[in-house]
Amino acid sequence: MTESSRHTFWRLSIIFGVLMLIESAVRLGWISTFFLAAPTRALVVLWEQIIAGKALVLTGITLYEIAASLCISVFFGVLAGFFLWRYKLIGTSYEMFLAALFSSPVILAYPIFLVTFGRTSAAVIALSSIFGLIPIIINTKGAFQSVNPILLQVGASMSLTSQQMFRHILVPAVAPTIFSGIRLALTYILKSVLGLEYVAQVGGVGMWLSDAAYKFEVEEVYAGLFGTILLSILFLYLINRSEVLARR
Repeated sequence: MTESSRHTFWRLSIIFGVLMLIESAVRLGWISTFFLAAPTRALVVLWEQIIAGKALVLTGITLYEIAASLCISVFFGVLAGFFLWRYKLIGTSYEMFLAALFSSPVILAYPIFLVTFGRTSAAVIALSSIFGLIPIIINTKGAFQSVNPILLQVGASMSLTSQQMFRHILVPAVAPTIFSGIRLALTYILKSVLGLEYVAQVGGVGMWLSDAAYKFEVEEVYAGLFGTILLSILFLYLINRSEVLARR
């Protein structure tokens, strides 16, 4: 068994064990179903909502908002990070501002976006893109700054062109740090999209969770959380695959 297989085995074993523990605790009445749903019941409810309910449409809305926010953040974030690295005076000037903006509660500005874009997906995408943009800018700038000069000297000694240097030296060297920023951005985008859907009732899985919580449908709430976790796993898998392709 390879090391990767062992990691997967232990990861799945621990998750399965915790789920079984929760399942047993709920079934035996140690935990009230008013607070926690049995994982199997949550999965059954999720499946029922996908087949005959509204979950599929709402999940599609959330998928669209997350994907659009992530694409906008990656495109403009990588460009801005590269620009700030290329022009060091501007990059240094804005370093403190970006760090301050990253730690500020931008989510509180959501009424402005609702007034500007209305209660639509555009408001969710616009605000969530800002959340994803900042960590990608910071990581991209840091990635280019930390490229080992020896790699560039090796490329120069081999008489590589600027395009070859960028594709075969810089991109593989900066990819791990940039993709770490993209993973971090995904976390913030997920929170922002679901939070706005929940608070502003814009649609999507967040609105589904809000409705279920309002009606005290505990099993539906946990079904929605399971769906959210699956969406997160899907996007992380796609980001990891993209990183592998970029580093080739």
